[in-house]
Amino acid sequence: MSGPKLTGAVVGCRGMGRWHAKALHLATACNLTAICDLNEALAQEVAAEYPGVRAYADLDRMLATEQPDIIAIATPNTSHAALTLRCAAAGVRGICCEKPMAICLADAKAMTAGCRERGIPLIIHHQRRMLGSLVRMRELIVEGAIGEVQLLRGSCQGDLLTDGTHVLDSLLHLAGDADAERVFGGIFRLPPPPDEAPSMGFQAAGGYRYGHPVESGAFGIVEFRNGLRAEVLCGKLHPAGRQYQDYEVLGTRGRLWRTGDRDQPGVLIQTAGSSDWRPIDAPSDDHEQLMARVYDRFAAGIRAGTAHEHPLCADRALRGFEILMAIYEAARRHAQIELPLRQERFPLALLLEDLAGGAPSGTMETP
Repeated sequence: MSGPKLTGAVVGCRGMGRWHAKALHLATACNLTAICDLNEALAQEVAAEYPGVRAYADLDRMLATEQPDIIAIATPNTSHAALTLRCAAAGVRGICCEKPMAICLADAKAMTAGCRERGIPLIIHHQRRMLGSLVRMRELIVEGAIGEVQLLRGSCQGDLLTDGTHVLDSLLHLAGDADAERVFGGIFRLPPPPDEAPSMGFQAAGGYRYGHPVESGAFGIVEFRNGLRAEVLCGKLHPAGRQYQDYEVLGTRGRLWRTGDRDQPGVLIQTAGSSDWRPIDAPSDDHEQLMARVYDRFAAGIRAGTAHEHPLCADRALRGFEILMAIYEAARRHAQIELPLRQERFPLALLLEDLAGGAPSGTMETP
């Protein structure tokens, strides 16, 4: 590290907000200075875990008083775009926003363009592509360990927007961030209990999660310009017995398999002529230390003027987000979607409006 540490602040204290606070505290190039949450008691509780860190319930006051270099946004999904633009307008030096970056393509484009126009680097927290297991899998693919890759497959519990965004981004990483050409997909949504209130938090309720509607199960098929194909399975379509964030890569001379978050070692290989899986030597996946590395690399890039090259850069995340929205649009239209995607609203919200006869189905998008 060269130069003084960059100061960092976290907006949103529930769920991943606590992880971001700890990551900024652990990072060697950053110094956690402030925590902000609409629930002032919660902000004070989290801030108290770190000596000298101040708590706020008003974002604008925190931005004006602390003037943090880096801001971490870990609020409900529906607020990501608006808060990103608000922090960019305040003149921070870099923004790390939790995934998914937004809930519609228009907002994702707006937050990316808004930060770019102000020269403020934006990264989206798809930290999994920096996991040791995924880095090693990509190395093996490039080395030709399983021949020519033909198919990638990923699955997880949870909804496509919140959890599937990790699956898709990880598969894009394994595919070398190849250009997608067309997308197909399908979803189903079980009727929520009529007396259940829509959820603004982690647990889905009332057919909502983090303030936006969610489906019960989803699948997506992505065809790339180079002939590669990727498949995504989420929610109740996640294969029974598989762990969270299960990734497979099928090649002409073998297969790679990341068996989920809990296994160590987490990467197996099966090569042509053998029916046995054998473990691959890969760095252990410590998510706490990984998040600290995300911030250290971000801080170094901000100082050097190269933060746009960060593995989690918003331009890369936007490409994956467009594919994710195209899966929803394919389900809505019962059609294959050619990219670029023209639909900029949240297709699941549109689908629910159609089913309700055009009646608004709630606040779906960030104003």
